Amino acid sequence: MPRSATTYLMMFVITGMAAVNAVAAAWMFIAQPFFNSDFLAFWSYPRFAASHNIAQIYDAGILAAYQKQLYPGFGSFYPFTYPPSFLLPSWWLKYLPYGAAESVWTLAGLALFIPAAALLFKNRLVWVAMLASPASLLTIVTGQTALFTSALLLAGFAWLPKRPVLAGIAFGLLTLKPQLGVLIPFALLSLGAWRAILAACLTTASLIGLSCLVFPPQLWALWAQVLPIYQAQYFASAHALSLTTIITPAADLVSLGVAANLAWAVQLAFAAATAAAIFWVFRRGPYHLAVAALLTGSFLAVPHAYAYDSITLTAAMALIWHNPPPWLTALCLVVFLGPLLLLTPARAAFLYAVPETILFTVILAKIQITGNVKTILDAARAPAKHAANEL
Repeated sequence: MPRSATTYLMMFVITGMAAVNAVAAAWMFIAQPFFNSDFLAFWSYPRFAASHNIAQIYDAGILAAYQKQLYPGFGSFYPFTYPPSFLLPSWWLKYLPYGAAESVWTLAGLALFIPAAALLFKNRLVWVAMLASPASLLTIVTGQTALFTSALLLAGFAWLPKRPVLAGIAFGLLTLKPQLGVLIPFALLSLGAWRAILAACLTTASLIGLSCLVFPPQLWALWAQVLPIYQAQYFASAHALSLTTIITPAADLVSLGVAANLAWAVQLAFAAATAAAIFWVFRRGPYHLAVAALLTGSFLAVPHAYAYDSITLTAAMALIWHNPPPWLTALCLVVFLGPLLLLTPARAAFLYAVPETILFTVILAKIQITGNVKTILDAARAPAKHAANEL
């Protein structure tokens, strides 16, 4: 397949998905469907916190009973797994009815995401590709947080080279859903981006401090206590919770029937290897490939990330997209369309961590090759530079 044909193929897929997403978004806003979606959980959290002993928000049984009273027929498992600071920016949800709240939530996510994407990518086709991705479709339909978290990641890395303080603030705000930023400290330390590190630490400390002023400080201890319990419950309830929609190595292994202890050991190995790789790539560069590696590696380093979070994988592929050979185009199509497969009967046989790992390896190889070429060119220029200095 000629390389020009690969580009046309990708544009065809993006256009088709954009049409699907537009129809889905229009249906959501017009029909205002009421079903067991993630947004029902977000809508319930501040209501529960305002009407109950707030410490009980980390009691899954009590919270689930309240959610079923709030909307009869609700049968999903949506415990509050977020840090206490998450209640601060989501508290306003209690003041709006469900339909209006979901519409404002989605529009606010788009209002943040599009400018953030524009900061990192000048090519508008990349914005369209991210918004047209199946991951975005899942985000809009379920009312998840991925538009917000993706905006913080994209803006942070767009600002980091020239506006490190703003980047640090964006990364600090990402601690509202901390697993998606677990590799960022390794990148910042590798770059020696001390202003960004300081801004991120101050932003995080401000969120924690404000949450301790507004809510009981012991909520933080409760969160640290229940988080591993909830994680174990998710993995133990693989069939009921469609664990294959979690796109991490541990989740894929557990869905195959691998013992949880072995899956955790493999996940820890992935986390260590990915963190080391990110520290290396941000030293070696170039910057756009290092960012692509981090956006991809984030899904390999943590045990809990869902398909809707993978909007940033499209950004990672855009950062490496330069006359791709057919095999790389095929890989990108699998990664791009993967979240759709996870919603079909084929999900039991589709392990999303596999193409993620291949993509991550490809990016590392590109960085290695780029570094080797630079070394060769520098060595070739050295004699001429030495001679010029002597003159």
